[in-house]
Amino acid sequence: MSTLSAEEKYRNFIPDESREYLEKLFADFKRTVTIEVYTAEGEHREYNEFTLNICRAFNVMSDKIKLHEYAMDSEMGKKRDIIATPTVLISPEEYDIRFLGAPAGEEGRALVESLNLASKGAEGISDSTKEILEPLEENRLIKIFASPTCPYCPGQAINAFKAAIARPDKISAWNVSTLDNENMAREYNVGSVPHTDINETVTFTGLEPEEKFMLQLLFLKPLEDVIEEQKAAKKDEAKASDTVYEDVDLVIIGGGPAGMSAGIYAKRSGLSCIILEKQGVGGQVALTPKVENYPGFTNIQGFELVEILGSHAREYTEIHQFAEVSDVKYGPRIEITTEEKVYRAKGVLLATGVNVRMLGVPGEDKFYGHGVSYCATCDGNFYKGGKAIIVGGGNTALTDALHLKHLGIETTIVHRGDKFRAEKVLQDSVNREGIEIIWNSQVTEIIGEDQVESARIINKDGTETIKDTDVVFVAIGHTANTELAEKLGVELRNDGFIQVDPTQRTSVERVYAAGDVTGGVRQIITATGQGAAAALTAFDDFTRLFEDTAQTEKNIW
Repeated sequence: MSTLSAEEKYRNFIPDESREYLEKLFADFKRTVTIEVYTAEGEHREYNEFTLNICRAFNVMSDKIKLHEYAMDSEMGKKRDIIATPTVLISPEEYDIRFLGAPAGEEGRALVESLNLASKGAEGISDSTKEILEPLEENRLIKIFASPTCPYCPGQAINAFKAAIARPDKISAWNVSTLDNENMAREYNVGSVPHTDINETVTFTGLEPEEKFMLQLLFLKPLEDVIEEQKAAKKDEAKASDTVYEDVDLVIIGGGPAGMSAGIYAKRSGLSCIILEKQGVGGQVALTPKVENYPGFTNIQGFELVEILGSHAREYTEIHQFAEVSDVKYGPRIEITTEEKVYRAKGVLLATGVNVRMLGVPGEDKFYGHGVSYCATCDGNFYKGGKAIIVGGGNTALTDALHLKHLGIETTIVHRGDKFRAEKVLQDSVNREGIEIIWNSQVTEIIGEDQVESARIINKDGTETIKDTDVVFVAIGHTANTELAEKLGVELRNDGFIQVDPTQRTSVERVYAAGDVTGGVRQIITATGQGAAAALTAFDDFTRLFEDTAQTEKNIW
């Protein structure tokens, strides 16, 4: 006979370290959260059992969580329109937030955060999200297709949950597990996760910054289309009005950690400044599933860290999101042009970050999300039992290859060099696993009709082969966003990143750079440090160059 009570068994379902964290989190809940779980006999038995166990564990860990269990075909199941088993509903009397499928792996993080958000209600939603969604008049049904192995999926699901809590009268948010809802995934043509579908009208692939997600939700179209429409309208308005100018000490281009840190330090130094960000704030951090090496936070999700940094920065300076810089001109005052106005600044700080490097070959764009992927961890499950090509030779490429091999995927690494850049331990593991390597070669085309069928590979000796594959995973690093730097005549390093000195000065006076765009150790902590250093350097330079501000302004104008 067992000496453990049912409560103790369910509590033990959660590992000790995770249980300690969850108990602290649940203890701070402001309101009671209701969980409803719907299951059916004989169907998805293991998924149902896991879902019941984790929800029962949450229930016994906190009196702020109330659990109700129902059969899928019960009267309550019909009332809630349950269409899959298992299904988990979060505070269904207030919101339509639901999980279709077992919340395992990374999806468990999304479940925990949905409980946290429901406990806070509207108080936990940012002002910007509320403001964006306030004009919404039509209903929205968001389906986030996710995978237990996808570290980016919880962030996109959380975007949807926040929307559902901000406008519960209009918005429903569903997290759909592709693992136990394969038919639905095929119906929605899901080939890469996170895959977002809104009203079966518009779809997006990948994790997006919160503000971008909300704008696309509001307008029911890609943000790029919305921006182009707004640009056209502003151009029409501009024809009937003069150019608007604004004078400012420092313009910071880029709203990632470097830019936000610079904004804080610039303002505290007495400089007037503005941060211009063409997308949502946060940069690469907003798309980082988990941050474990930022001092002060042993474990924090990327979007949470972005919220903290953004809130802090906004206490000191304005952050203009979706303000793309179309031109820069160097002179006694540096002119930075956006759609709304022209900023005339003493100096400019480039914190423009990096983008994922693409192959740039035929077929890459066509099959993106359906046989071309930049995240093997996210999408590997779709290709179990199939064939995969990994392009790259660094740590990411070899880690991805090992992950795919362990999923039972026939994996080949294609590398342009004759040796890897990755750590030796990864190289040893690849050799031990017997993963095929094609050296001194490049993928020059991705081939297929409705889906990827093969890749054209050319060796540096000119030999060409066509290799069958179901998917091509690209892991070849990042490229620096240096278009504006080049317009200003800033010197670049041999690897394409901006050259800076230890004080973040570039080769052009009064032009500074910080963060990932400068290369080197691309970490959040180095970006914030560089942003702070750049702002302080700008203050010193402006003090030296513009000692008599009034006389200087007179001379300039």
